[in-house]
Amino acid sequence: MIQFEWKHTVEWGECDPARIVFYPNIYRWFDKSSLDMMRFHGFGQAEMIEQFGIVGFPLIETHAEYKRPMRWNDEVIVSSCVDSYSGRSFTITHKISKSDLLCVLGYEIRCWGRREGDTGKMKASEMPDEFLRAIG
Repeated sequence: MIQFEWKHTVEWGECDPARIVFYPNIYRWFDKSSLDMMRFHGFGQAEMIEQFGIVGFPLIETHAEYKRPMRWNDEVIVSSCVDSYSGRSFTITHKISKSDLLCVLGYEIRCWGRREGDTGKMKASEMPDEFLRAIG
């Protein structure tokens, strides 16, 4: 399965009045990590839209468990990997750690989003074999 990791220093503006990372930023980091991982492995969203005519990798479900707080100036590592996939969707697991201590464990389920030709509605469709081989 493909993986990706990046380092981040928590900024003052990412914290709430309790001086811990405000939870929407966790989901922003998940999203960034997912899209950067895909781009790093040759599946940038813009390229996938052009090559396969998809809308992108829309979210179906998200989840996060908060284990330890992260505060301003903490150095964190965001690690992501494609954990599983089916014909139309794939799960990306995310871990955010500081000093080798797990702070957040979460996941996103994303689909291969395509617009229906006759209605223009977005729906999940089968992922091409070359994409499945690459992420698996």
